[in-house]
Amino acid sequence: MPKLSQKTNLIILLVCFILVTILFKLFNTNSKIVYVDSNRLFENFNMTKELKRLGEKEFNAKKTKTDFLYQKLQSPNFSLSEKEIITKEFIQSKSDLEQFNQIFASEQSSKIWARIKSYSSEFANENKYQLIIGSENKLNVLFADQNIDVTNDLLIYINKKYEGLK
Repeated sequence: MPKLSQKTNLIILLVCFILVTILFKLFNTNSKIVYVDSNRLFENFNMTKELKRLGEKEFNAKKTKTDFLYQKLQSPNFSLSEKEIITKEFIQSKSDLEQFNQIFASEQSSKIWARIKSYSSEFANENKYQLIIGSENKLNVLFADQNIDVTNDLLIYINKKYEGLK
């Protein structure tokens, strides 16, 4: 059997060392991948609750005005020309109400998700998570061990952060 040179032995040893190092890193990673229930997180975030209350107040005020105009339309005490004016006001009020509802929901949802993402990033850094998967009722996740569901932990974190307690 031919004798290998020292240089060849060294190269083989180096290649083996590199392979062992790569395999060790692949199998010994402490990658932390977790998931959260996005719906539950969004709905139970204090910012969501607060903005929802504010939106409901404004919505109810606009709805009261619209309801009042509708009641005026039903009254026989107004002339045809007055009812035409009230009808125009009612249509405009109803349109304003619908537009408010759509715009408010869209704008507030964007603000809330931006805050959740920001807080989630900080939460991931603190807990050394490499990936947090958001799933709506696990529809996008085919399987996830309950041990990696951090919804409650993240919810507590973001609510404390929002309230200035963290």
